[in-house]
Amino acid sequence: MEDQATLYCLALLGTVPGGQAEELKQEIAVRLKGLGLELGKDVSLFEGDLVHFKPAIDRCSAALCFSAQSGGNPHNEAAVGQLIKRRIPLIPVAICKDNFSAEFPGKLGGLNGLEMKAGLGSLAMALLEGASLLPKQRRVFLSYRRVESTNAALQLYAALSARQYDVFLDTHDILPGEHFQEVLWQRLCDADVIVYLDTKEYFDSRWTKQEFAKATMRGLCVLRVGWPGVDSKAEQTACGEVHLSKESLNSLDQLVDAKLNEVMDMVEMLRTKSVAQRYSRLIGKLRNSIEEYDGEIVGYSVRRSVIVKIAGKRIVAYPEMGVPTSHALHEATLDFHMLPVAVVYNQAGIKDRRWRAHMEWLNESVTEQVRLISTDDACSEFIEWPETHNVA
Repeated sequence: MEDQATLYCLALLGTVPGGQAEELKQEIAVRLKGLGLELGKDVSLFEGDLVHFKPAIDRCSAALCFSAQSGGNPHNEAAVGQLIKRRIPLIPVAICKDNFSAEFPGKLGGLNGLEMKAGLGSLAMALLEGASLLPKQRRVFLSYRRVESTNAALQLYAALSARQYDVFLDTHDILPGEHFQEVLWQRLCDADVIVYLDTKEYFDSRWTKQEFAKATMRGLCVLRVGWPGVDSKAEQTACGEVHLSKESLNSLDQLVDAKLNEVMDMVEMLRTKSVAQRYSRLIGKLRNSIEEYDGEIVGYSVRRSVIVKIAGKRIVAYPEMGVPTSHALHEATLDFHMLPVAVVYNQAGIKDRRWRAHMEWLNESVTEQVRLISTDDACSEFIEWPETHNVA
């Protein structure tokens, strides 16, 4: 299989256990639709033996690998080694995690994997993350009033962390001596979803009001967890709600298991929606900026990057939905585009002085390979891009 049509190539390698292949493909299609992409048109899906999976080198690819115990052929070790060497994410999926080493005795057994019990939704999300269709970082910001819902916040922190989310909770994540509000706003800007515990006096605090407003400004998806007897004051802003009754809370004012799982499922669903919303908003701000000098977006490339044409130059720009990192700058240089490329981000709300100083220093050091650009400055920065990017 040699893919030349789509920028993203996903694969199901081996036999999906329990005859669930069609259900898994449907789950993948639904998740892609949430990102504004269509399976078979924007993203290809290969099904078959690993030895025949040969995505083009300039594509973003990832694969779920099922064990021979599901009924397929054993995976070819040489082919596995070649894909690993090409840095293509391979995700082994075991029927049972307790039998992982027996199901994957070769090179795949050395990779971190999943088990079928995780659910088809989790498998689909892992595949999209592997192909850079979703950020690998999974970040949630918990907003609550300490005097009303600390026990529930601690419970959600533990449950989300167990599902591999990076969860911000003010009592856990701000070190002594750090500027409280700068760190708090920085972490909020970097979140995918904000979960707010809407207790009776939640909106009586100016801090929780500001957290809610800044989340809306950044285009984050907001999940309301509504306490018993508390009417929503943000029905038009919240992207989802979990309503609690008196029976939904135990004697420690923590959520019962059914409601806790409902919150977990809603966070997973809203994360995809949040990525799509913030990507669209960021591209819109970039387009508005470059149109000031008759610039335009003329195409799309891997890792959701865009091709900008402005002032006679052709520049590849990588959207960064959260707070940019040195890792994001490095990743942007790996896709065979003419350097320097740009990493474009929305600077609204990002105030941390230490982060700004670090990124300014880093930007000066790697300016020949990659440059960090805010959407507000994109037009003026792109006009000054090196002449090597001129097009006829």
